[in-house]
Amino acid sequence: MKVQVVYTTHCKDAKLLAEDMARYARTYAKPITDFSFQEDIDLLVIGFEEYPCLKDKELENFICQLSRQHIRNLALFNLFCFKSKEMEKIIQLCLKQDLPLMRETYSCKKSFKAKHHLDDDIISGGRVYIEDMVNICNHYY
Repeated sequence: MKVQVVYTTHCKDAKLLAEDMARYARTYAKPITDFSFQEDIDLLVIGFEEYPCLKDKELENFICQLSRQHIRNLALFNLFCFKSKEMEKIIQLCLKQDLPLMRETYSCKKSFKAKHHLDDDIISGGRVYIEDMVNICNHYY
């Protein structure tokens, strides 16, 4: 099974979590700018961070370029400091693009003070999330 974990380029904490999740899924994480849109992927996991009053155009443009023809399953995770509002918008965008979005998402509140360091609970939750998504995909294929 081919698993790809990507993250938005300006999200340092999402990168840390993506790298850990990718290792756990025996693959590598990379920024969305390095993604090959013509490659067939069984599970694409997209990570991003939410910033108050900042619309993530990079993420929106990336999702608009994805094709159901090449992506069999899509999973999302995000990190936020205050409120998690962006996840719902990204879910709606994926549905509008008719992408094969998995029901489960992973959202976690990160510490506002500790930059570029994630709590063990966040890392553990990310590992459980990626393991569950891989197992679900393996079950169907």
